[in-house]
Amino acid sequence: MNNFLGPGAVLAALFLATGYTIYTFIKASHLERMAKIEKGIDTNTSPDHAKFLGLKIGMLMIGMACGLLLAYALEQTTTIKGEVFYPSFMLLFGGISLIISFFWAKKLNKKH
Repeated sequence: MNNFLGPGAVLAALFLATGYTIYTFIKASHLERMAKIEKGIDTNTSPDHAKFLGLKIGMLMIGMACGLLLAYALEQTTTIKGEVFYPSFMLLFGGISLIISFFWAKKLNKKH
């Protein structure tokens, strides 16, 4: 009875939440674009936040990989055995890398 829902229900809920989030994002983006067209604003220019998207995603992936590596090393070298290291270090180092990418993009934006 403790494992009533199981991992299948969790994965299904995760996929549903992800799908709904993506749908909502695309719909909001479309509505924003239509509002800009009605007001006569040029929609072909790329926004400033999309300029360094590759840098942000790359830094996030590097940070998450470093978090996974450190969590694995910490789990192997200490007597504490727990899965709490993996998500916590992934989020911690992913967030730190996004902060670093923010300042890096700001510095690159000043050069142009």
